[in-house]
Amino acid sequence: MDNLSAMPEVPGQSHPSPASTGAVPAPRFTSWAAWFVPVALITVGLDLLSKQVLFALPHSTEFPSWISLAYNQGVAWSLFAEHPWLVVGLTVVLIPVLAWVWWSQYRRVGRFENVAFGLVLGGALGNAVDRLGMASGQLPGVRDFLHVDLGFPPFNPWPTFNLADSGICVGFAVLVLLSFRPAASPAATPQS
Repeated sequence: MDNLSAMPEVPGQSHPSPASTGAVPAPRFTSWAAWFVPVALITVGLDLLSKQVLFALPHSTEFPSWISLAYNQGVAWSLFAEHPWLVVGLTVVLIPVLAWVWWSQYRRVGRFENVAFGLVLGGALGNAVDRLGMASGQLPGVRDFLHVDLGFPPFNPWPTFNLADSGICVGFAVLVLLSFRPAASPAATPQS
């Protein structure tokens, strides 16, 4: 209970508001959790669920042309596929670094930044699960299945990817776009 609400009512006397006394009101529940947490959980959940379902189907299953099951031991475009332990090590380092950057720099900025980081970190965690499966010998690589071929470069075909990769790319693109947004001007402080 704050001090203002604990004061007894005195007829004819008004209580000062926090703004008039210069006191900073207690912060209410911040919206970062309402935007970041669901987006991160949905991204990692849909990624892992889609991989589990598709890769559990029999090899004889016929898929539409935009689904092609593949394992990738590297990163995008199979870069560093010949060094899978380097990729696992980078993943182990990058996820905490991304989480720290989000927590220290972007968490309280706004809902769009939190949605973007939810996509990026959710996607990074989805692929990290596969990389840990690869490191333990349970998986031959990160499970990719989305295949794009639009018939013109660079989309003929684009490297096979998954929902985690999509989350990372969309989240990163949103952060880049938000970086062009003009900074909010600080509120004017009253002179005494």
